[in-house]
Amino acid sequence: MWLLVSALAVVGGLQLLRSLVSGLSVHLGQVRDVPPAELAILIFAIFASAFAAPLARRVLGTRWAYAGLTGALALLRLAEQFTSDVDARLAIAIAGVVVWLWFMPLLFARGFEDESRVGPTGVFALLVGLTVDTAIKGAFGTLDLGSAPGLAPQLTTVALTVALLALVVWLARSSDDVPDRGSEPRLAFVIGPAIALHLLIFQNLGHHAALIGWSLPAVFAWTTLANLAALWVVVGCGRSGIGRFRWMRFAAAAVLIVAVAPTPPAWLAALGALLGPTAISVLWMASLGGPDGRRAGGLILPLGLMAIPIVLFGWYAHYEIEIAIPQWVIPVAAAVVIAVPALAPAREIPTSRWSGARSVAVASLVLLLLPLHQFLNWNEPDDPPNSDGLRVATYNIHQGFDLYGRHDLEGIALAIEEAQVEVVALQEVPRGWVVNGSVDALGWLAQRLRMHWAWGPAADPNWGNAILSRHPILDVVNRPMPNNEDLLFDRAYMVATIDLGDRRVQVVATHLHHIERESRHRLPQVRALLDSVDWSQPTILLGDLNAQPHHEELRLLRSAGLSTVQPPVATYPADRPRRQIDYVLTTDHFAFVDVYAPETTASDHLPLVATLE
Repeated sequence: MWLLVSALAVVGGLQLLRSLVSGLSVHLGQVRDVPPAELAILIFAIFASAFAAPLARRVLGTRWAYAGLTGALALLRLAEQFTSDVDARLAIAIAGVVVWLWFMPLLFARGFEDESRVGPTGVFALLVGLTVDTAIKGAFGTLDLGSAPGLAPQLTTVALTVALLALVVWLARSSDDVPDRGSEPRLAFVIGPAIALHLLIFQNLGHHAALIGWSLPAVFAWTTLANLAALWVVVGCGRSGIGRFRWMRFAAAAVLIVAVAPTPPAWLAALGALLGPTAISVLWMASLGGPDGRRAGGLILPLGLMAIPIVLFGWYAHYEIEIAIPQWVIPVAAAVVIAVPALAPAREIPTSRWSGARSVAVASLVLLLLPLHQFLNWNEPDDPPNSDGLRVATYNIHQGFDLYGRHDLEGIALAIEEAQVEVVALQEVPRGWVVNGSVDALGWLAQRLRMHWAWGPAADPNWGNAILSRHPILDVVNRPMPNNEDLLFDRAYMVATIDLGDRRVQVVATHLHHIERESRHRLPQVRALLDSVDWSQPTILLGDLNAQPHHEELRLLRSAGLSTVQPPVATYPADRPRRQIDYVLTTDHFAFVDVYAPETTASDHLPLVATLE
């Protein structure tokens, strides 16, 4: 029972953690323009609160601290689900993450009547929580419950909250199953870096979908198998110990370091996704088998938890500021921190009396049904419409967040649906960015709208441009911009050939450098477009060009023979559009019938819709 309660608490904490990360990054960092230094101080303060966790244990005792923290975590997660105000949601997420940080040391606390269960059950509960959390995201198309539309996520949240509260009450009244005193293992700091890698890579379905190139059901099934394999490894180690199998530690360390290597080929990314969770499980078990950390005053695990913001925000800070350390060093360093302690000789915890085989067997049957259900209910693209004209659009979707910083992919989908577009180019499309909720925005929108899709990575393999089309997409070429070495944020453009039935059209989609006053960086990007694309074919250029109609970038495009509608149609900002920076430009094979920007605050940009003939 303790294990189930702990796993559900881990699930709630991970959901609140992702909400916190995206709230800090998008709502405060982008919408409110809070300076990075102030954000860093806030992030440090939130995670530094973990060092006060021993206070709750001393004041309340482990039993009541455990019950109180898990109950508070459940209620905060429920409150976040039913709160629409962005500031209030962020405040709830901050409080929830602080509670979760205070809870985590209790997960690995010594002091059980049966100490043989300490090592395996702590790791097992954490892995079950990670597995269930990933299963929930997979079931809702990579969306978290707090941002998924409809009644189902609300009912799921209520059910999880009621179940957790009922179990906590029952557990608080029992006398056998909750530790009363103790401290975490001395090497418990490895938990923090491993959670960070799970969030960034191994439990990140959007990340896997982008790197491997599989559909969400296939990625979901693959990740579920990886998680179940990791659980079975913990069961095996819990029965027989891991000290005698020293080769397993070295093999797991090598696998983990290779699995976090930068931009691997698709087959290696798939192999890493499968073996990574098991490698971390082996290293966890080896590390947590050492002596406890009583002399450190229970500060070892809180110290390790500080690695979560360091890894996550350290990874994404490279897109905002110049950092001397290469980006790939961050996950590799986290992997080394996890691996090295596990390779050192350590006292073996006796684990022969513990077994989680029955739990894993039941979990395996239940969890594998979710990707199977997704396979059976996967939507194929609808048939293309019959029309003489062609309705196209360009839409900067602001990473899936609305004007106020709420995650709202459903609002994006409704704006596209109501405009009845046949081809739409999307910018700022995340596919597994943790700071954007770890969602696969492209996969979710393609399913929701039942459209063909094409992907064009830009900043990295998980963030870039995309095209959705009612018509089949025959061919796609994605190219980086020539001046990316001069920029913190890489740019790219994609060229797709779309089959309209009686003819083929070339669609070029791009997103130029975002700082409007830095025209010097956009001009080389425009010249690259003009030089590399065959403009003699019927071609439509769609994109956020971050330049106004009177700027040199647009004059270059017009002088090359591309035309756009006049007068300009303002597209930014969405609540008070004052200038046009999003464009539909065409070769002389097309004529504009109408162009307009539908009113919506689903993004900070308005979509620009054009009917062509």
